Amino acid sequence: MQLHPYILLALFLFAPGCASNQMQPIDSLQQILKNEQAQLVEAPLSAPAAPPSRRQGPPKLGLYVMPTGFLHHAFEWTDTDREALRTWTTGLQQEGLISGGSFLHLSSVKGNHWAQLRESALRYGADLLLIINGTTAVNHYSNYKGTLLDWTILGSYYVDGTHSEALCLVRSTLWDVRQGTQLAEEEAQGTSTAVGPRARIEDQAQVTEARQQALAQLMKTLHDDIARAGKEH
Repeated sequence: MQLHPYILLALFLFAPGCASNQMQPIDSLQQILKNEQAQLVEAPLSAPAAPPSRRQGPPKLGLYVMPTGFLHHAFEWTDTDREALRTWTTGLQQEGLISGGSFLHLSSVKGNHWAQLRESALRYGADLLLIINGTTAVNHYSNYKGTLLDWTILGSYYVDGTHSEALCLVRSTLWDVRQGTQLAEEEAQGTSTAVGPRARIEDQAQVTEARQQALAQLMKTLHDDIARAGKEH
């Protein structure tokens, strides 16, 4: 019984140290997206049946959001994300940087390589194609409250002992559809943290907030790329 005060003291001293040494795996997320980028362009580029003529005026922008609901991604793009991109393209059009923008529907894409995406973009009449991909990671750790009380039923439901940290990384590539060349590549990240009871904390809320933060940052960064591409088109 005399050891109990020492055990409690050790838990109080040890737990904060654990909480302060958590690192998000940004390098591993970057590698995931780099690998998928390499797979995207590995297929030989197919020439269009008839070279499209150069458009007079601002270019038309096509958007393709790569499916993410499988291993290594842990989230799905939502209607809210697509609406944010649609609003962003409307703003670009109002500025005169593009003549319009539209999404490539999954049903119109025969594969997940640049050659197939280019063929679909040509059918949509797009001059530029923006491909967006993303991935996320969630990290959990306990503070001193969690270390002491998470093992109890009441503690796991009512004690703010668990930290949930989400890191989302999004990457985009901008392509000239007519020439079949990559014009720009951008990357942005978002983070979100919550503290709550272990049994009640919702990781998805943190993932959503981090993803929306990263996407908003990406759209800001892409503005100059779109403007430059429009002048060169």
